[in-house]
Amino acid sequence: MGGIISGRKVDAVLWDLDGTLIDTSSSSLLSLVEILDEFGVSLDLAQLTPMIEQQSHTGEKKEKGAWASTVLEMTGLKKLTQEELLKAWDKKMTQKRASIKVMPGAIEVVRHLKKCNIPQAIVTMSNGRSVAVKRKQNEELFAMMDLIITSDDKRIKNKKPYPDCYLLAAELLNVPSTKCVVVEDSPEGMRSGKSAGCKVVAVPAAWTKNTGRQLAKDFLITTLMDFPFGKLGIPKMRN
Repeated sequence: MGGIISGRKVDAVLWDLDGTLIDTSSSSLLSLVEILDEFGVSLDLAQLTPMIEQQSHTGEKKEKGAWASTVLEMTGLKKLTQEELLKAWDKKMTQKRASIKVMPGAIEVVRHLKKCNIPQAIVTMSNGRSVAVKRKQNEELFAMMDLIITSDDKRIKNKKPYPDCYLLAAELLNVPSTKCVVVEDSPEGMRSGKSAGCKVVAVPAAWTKNTGRQLAKDFLITTLMDFPFGKLGIPKMRN
């Protein structure tokens, strides 16, 4: 599998999962809105998004769940600790997993790449257990993948924004990382792909859309239906 294919600028597509292939971004924000409302803080998505964007866009490495601290500080909520907010958020997200849908265009693009015989992998920082739950709701999407790498893969020493996960995916697909394209929605994921030497297609998440032009990427698209097939030497989808 893999190797240089004449006329093609990429030989494999490496997909982030959450917010890129499946719509966990909307669920994440909605879960947070619901929790804050329970504690008397009324915010809509338009108000909450800039808070998350400010924390997510920084180039500094953040501890896991640092966004919770940002939200608590900016809302002035004293009734919850960062740990309590993260726990409540995780519970809400678990309840919503069964209703998570694929992103617009995801099935169509993945199916087209499959028809073009281009290897594809999901490279996610969700753990295997979480991915298994999400797969039950979206089996068609997952079945078209040649490889799935999760955060609890012991071969990954450093998680995103480090390049380890994407380098591992390229190695397992037997494709040079420089001949891979990474599709990501988060700043950390985009930096991971760039550090691995891959081309990066950015599909900014709800909280990074306003700063999308500053993200580490080669291509910036609004939805997966804008996937740059032609610029990557891949036949375009037919309407």
